[in-house]
Amino acid sequence: MTDLSRRGRLMGSKTERTRGRQRDADATRAALLGAARDLFARHGYDAVTVRDIGEHASVDAALIARYFGSKAALYRAAVDEDSRNVNVSPETLDLGAFTVEALHRADRRGAPGPVVQALLSRSDVAEARTTAADEARTRLISPLANRLAAEGADDPIGRAEVLISCLIGVIALRTSPSFERLSAMRPEDIGAILEAAAQTHTEPTSSKGPAVEPAAGGPSAAGRPSTGGRT
Repeated sequence: MTDLSRRGRLMGSKTERTRGRQRDADATRAALLGAARDLFARHGYDAVTVRDIGEHASVDAALIARYFGSKAALYRAAVDEDSRNVNVSPETLDLGAFTVEALHRADRRGAPGPVVQALLSRSDVAEARTTAADEARTRLISPLANRLAAEGADDPIGRAEVLISCLIGVIALRTSPSFERLSAMRPEDIGAILEAAAQTHTEPTSSKGPAVEPAAGGPSAAGRPSTGGRT
């Protein structure tokens, strides 16, 4: 074998080893990310430790620092990865269709999801709360507010926040024994209810007119029976 051939074989072996290490690194990172998505979705940010994630992924938990930097950074990556699997337009939001998809996803994994868990928790970790709030506003509230504004709704941002908070409550409480009818409903039926609420919200509140106040000490003038001029 010539020196040139020997050098070629050595270079080929080195390249293959490098590729093998890269494949191992990618697999390790994916395992940690998958474990984090599952555990954060089920238990929330605070209840999950880096050791839990490592054990769930069958990977040394110390590698979280190598591939993600910190538990909080891994949480952000888990939320980003979770969101990439949801088909939501950044410009507008079909609340009914999104509700159906979100409930089916929660049913499949048996948990509300990392964003819902973080929004409902009282976590002392500001970074986790901020990540969840930013995700909800960017992916849900803003697109829905854009839609409501285009449809002529009054206070579209406030209305969008009310509707999305209803959706988050539905996702969180749907498996609660305290809400039997909600638990029994199909995702499609729940989606239809929330979509109908979104369409109702396009009616400006000012169009309803002021409430009629009853006269002091009795019914309103409109509802008072005639006395035929007698007092």
